[in-house]
Amino acid sequence: MAYCPNCEYEYRNDLTVCPDCNEKLLKQRPSTSTSAVVPDDSWVQVGTVKSNGRAGQAKEALDSSNIPSVVMPSKFGPGDVYQALAGAVKPGSDVCLIMVPREFKEEAEIIIETVLGEDGIAPEA
Repeated sequence: MAYCPNCEYEYRNDLTVCPDCNEKLLKQRPSTSTSAVVPDDSWVQVGTVKSNGRAGQAKEALDSSNIPSVVMPSKFGPGDVYQALAGAVKPGSDVCLIMVPREFKEEAEIIIETVLGEDGIAPEA
């Protein structure tokens, strides 16, 4: 939904200007999360996928719910964290990990299961 930063109303996505105050609409409501923007030890694994396409589906679903997330190869080196933050997962990675801040864990797992089925959920540690 399009969002007006001035009057804080949401409108249909086909509108670009708020009909009430003529303010330019944003594509989505700004995040009010206090979670870390860059993954740190407060981030947890909520899913695994075996293809970049499925990883993209999961990331898109989390993004549309305003849940910060990264997709990382299960085997990664020092530079791979930065590639994951940029949205680039190495082609041919055998398994991709889906990570979110701990406070979004339960909601993210529900979204992942809805989008990918039970095969996308990370096993309990």
